[in-house]
Amino acid sequence: MNTRRHGSVLVIPAVVGVLVCGVASFAAGWLNKGHLDTLIPWLPWGTGPWLSLVPAVLGAWILVIYPLRRLAEWSSLHYILTSRRVLRRQRGFRRHDRELPLAMVQDVAVTQSILQSFAHSGSITLSTGQAASLRLDDVPDVRSFRRLVLDAIDELPAEYGFPGTDDGAAPRMLGED
Repeated sequence: MNTRRHGSVLVIPAVVGVLVCGVASFAAGWLNKGHLDTLIPWLPWGTGPWLSLVPAVLGAWILVIYPLRRLAEWSSLHYILTSRRVLRRQRGFRRHDRELPLAMVQDVAVTQSILQSFAHSGSITLSTGQAASLRLDDVPDVRSFRRLVLDAIDELPAEYGFPGTDDGAAPRMLGED
């Protein structure tokens, strides 16, 4: 299974993008009509049209800094569940992969805020009982993803068993004898 963060994390960047476009357009139009000449009479004649570019450039800069960056971060992050491991893969200018073998997972914890529960998303923390853990934030349909993780753990072959559940030996990897 391959998924990415819930789309609800893009709501605030989308609202900011719409507001920035509206405010920049209003300010550019206001400056272009010459309203600034009445407020600041010492401006040289003919600078009004050039000053109307300032809100447009500032608005474009804000769009690149916040909403478009958030969209790029959202589209580059994937959560992948295989039959043997869970991966958190982030691709972009820098690649960052983190994986946790399912055979090591001893606890699957789900946390949800009130807003996340309305959107059926949440965070999953996979713990190994040691220092290693993997946190997946804003997973869509978090309860189903948790159930898939638990089912994948249950379907692991006996060679990938948990320590102490069968004969007390450490888990063996395939091909080890």
